[in-house]
Amino acid sequence: MIQAKTPTQLPVSLGPYRLIQEVGAGGVGRVFKAIDERNGKTVAVKLLHDTLLRDPKRLGHFHRELLIMASFNHRHIVSYVDSYFDPPACYIVTEFIEGWSGYSLYKKTGRMPPVVALCILIDILKGIDYLHLHNTIHSDLSAANYLVDVSGRVALTDFGLSIKQEIEDYKNYSLGTPGYYAPEHITGSGITPRTDLYCAGLILYELIVGQKAVAATKDSAKNLAAMKKINFDLIETTDAKMTKKIKSVLEKSLAFNPSRRFAAADEMMWAAYEIIKRFNIRFARYAINQYLIDKGLAKGPYSGPEQDIYRGF
Repeated sequence: MIQAKTPTQLPVSLGPYRLIQEVGAGGVGRVFKAIDERNGKTVAVKLLHDTLLRDPKRLGHFHRELLIMASFNHRHIVSYVDSYFDPPACYIVTEFIEGWSGYSLYKKTGRMPPVVALCILIDILKGIDYLHLHNTIHSDLSAANYLVDVSGRVALTDFGLSIKQEIEDYKNYSLGTPGYYAPEHITGSGITPRTDLYCAGLILYELIVGQKAVAATKDSAKNLAAMKKINFDLIETTDAKMTKKIKSVLEKSLAFNPSRRFAAADEMMWAAYEIIKRFNIRFARYAINQYLIDKGLAKGPYSGPEQDIYRGF
């Protein structure tokens, strides 16, 4: 489960929300598990760091994030509940995911069976497809910015750097997370929907290979050079046909030139789905749930359909 941290200067409550424990922190804010005193439901409350409350740019990002989240309604995006924006009190309330970030899950399991990794990718892409259909680019898709619950559901989170396409293109901005940059994050050529697809490819590569496709560094020249020579030979499974198909998806999604990548999230999603379907995986969530139970991370026994989730592993 998400590991709790020792709260520091933890307020007792924010409006109707009683904070229980800190469950995560990032460059922008801290996330707390909380109880909505009005109905007893468990929620997550994201608070802007105190040091950023006088930073107009960061306040603007936080305000935009809550507006973007309030407009979403999709199974593979963390559900918005409430928000409050009146500096110095600024917070966003969402559903509480009983599970892990992709980053913390990977730290527990290491490289995953290829079909399980593909199932996670497919659900990430369902969320990304919804964003793109609503003229929004995540722009900071990384292992830390998707969550996996104990049932196997995958949901996107952290929209602080998301872009509304109709009003901004973010040319010459430095965005993203080291280890999950797309070339255009570095070159300043403009973030596009295909930027998210590149980052989704980086996540898949890491889950299957067990290491990052491009090392986590802030050295722009080194990153760009590494992006041009990603080692696709490290993509190996025990099934030659599976290896070939996964390598094809990754080579296309991680093309340095955006025009050579998948044209849309649904195109990449169906390419991944065709692989798992070929190897008799029909239910992505059940495949993820079975893996979590097998690893002792979720309660069993497994009661879903029988699927060979270890094919090729």
